[in-house]
Amino acid sequence: MLKSTICVNEDREAWEPSLRVLLTSLSLYCPGMGISLFYPFANQAFRRWLGAYPQVQLQATGLRNDYGWNVKPQAIMRLLDAGFDEVIWIDSDMFVTRDIRPLFNGLDEAVLVATEATCSLDRSDHDGDGLRAQLWQLPVGRVLPWASLNSAVLRVTRQHYSLLKRWWELLQSDEYQSCQRKEWRKRPIHMQGDQDVLTALLTSTEFAHIPLKTLRRSKHIVQFDGVWGYTTAERLRNLLGDGPTFIHSMGSKPWVARWELEGPHHRREYLKMVYLDLSPYTLSSAKVKRDLGCDTNWMRAHYKLSSILRFLAMRHPALTGLPIAVFFDIARLIKRVHESMFQRLDAPRYNAGTSCVRD
Repeated sequence: MLKSTICVNEDREAWEPSLRVLLTSLSLYCPGMGISLFYPFANQAFRRWLGAYPQVQLQATGLRNDYGWNVKPQAIMRLLDAGFDEVIWIDSDMFVTRDIRPLFNGLDEAVLVATEATCSLDRSDHDGDGLRAQLWQLPVGRVLPWASLNSAVLRVTRQHYSLLKRWWELLQSDEYQSCQRKEWRKRPIHMQGDQDVLTALLTSTEFAHIPLKTLRRSKHIVQFDGVWGYTTAERLRNLLGDGPTFIHSMGSKPWVARWELEGPHHRREYLKMVYLDLSPYTLSSAKVKRDLGCDTNWMRAHYKLSSILRFLAMRHPALTGLPIAVFFDIARLIKRVHESMFQRLDAPRYNAGTSCVRD
């Protein structure tokens, strides 16, 4: 058997509520599964709370600073160097709904696991023809049959060490670091974040031989990225099926949100904030709020509309935001019809990319 650990990192003190949510849900559904935690802001109060979770080992030596989410390969290599054969990375803004081990048990050591990217309206998830590898000037070795990868959940082993080193090298490059100082929307698509670099490497000839297992949206993970995240079709699948193992709070974070936009002068932003107030992450996290040992006021309903929708849907994570999801999906469809018309009129200069419609 492989010596395995879950790797969790958080370098923002204001994000501690989500860190507690993840650790509590992992303890609830994955008892006995080792967790290696990097958290430089662990004060005495946090350490006392952590004492109730003996499966979590707070790492004495911190990671290199100022890398944010780009720290993943560094953290994973640190644990592989410490003697682990397998590391399962989980972002700190995640809720686990069941035991995660069945997703990884029995996998060959050569298999790398990542997640499917969110379905974005601007098609930034598209990686047709190995686009990210090409932009990094890497020869393309394969094209992914879906959109680009998301690194919220990763499973790597010692066999992927050379990939991790190369990933870490590119994330430290001057060109990449310069792009990270720009506003997110102004970054080139191959340098928006660490997962775009990982996608480039895995589609390059150097690493195209690595077998991939992708955790799919809705079936395995909810990528709740605001209005782009949890579509009507994905919600209906979860209502009729077993539901996902992971719920990822992407985009705006409810535990640090400013709930100030109630009123007629901010209707569009108000609707977005109501949708955030109906986050499946928040509704799921409320199940463990008594065990968090911190302020959980962010979990309550902040608007009349969200309070009503929570009540009518009995706070079900998939059902509660369904009416607003339908509204946003119709708006998405209208925009794509408009894009399709534009494509027919100006086909030589327009690249439509891939659709987010899935089987």
